[in-house]
Amino acid sequence: MALRVAHERRARSLLKMGACRVAVAALLAGVAFYFTGDLEETGIITVVFNIGGALLYYGYERLWDAVNWGKV
Repeated sequence: MALRVAHERRARSLLKMGACRVAVAALLAGVAFYFTGDLEETGIITVVFNIGGALLYYGYERLWDAVNWGKV
């Protein structure tokens, strides 16, 4: 008897990514501002890091969704 493996929809991966990025952006902005003391630098650091992080997270989630190991 074969088990049916559930996969996440892309929309779910995107929503999870967005929620995670908001939390990470707030933390990063606080840390960056603490060390730089400059709002412009803080903004640049936060935006660049979060665009890269969002792309990495989405790809990571989609890759793991393709792996059936550990799913029931």
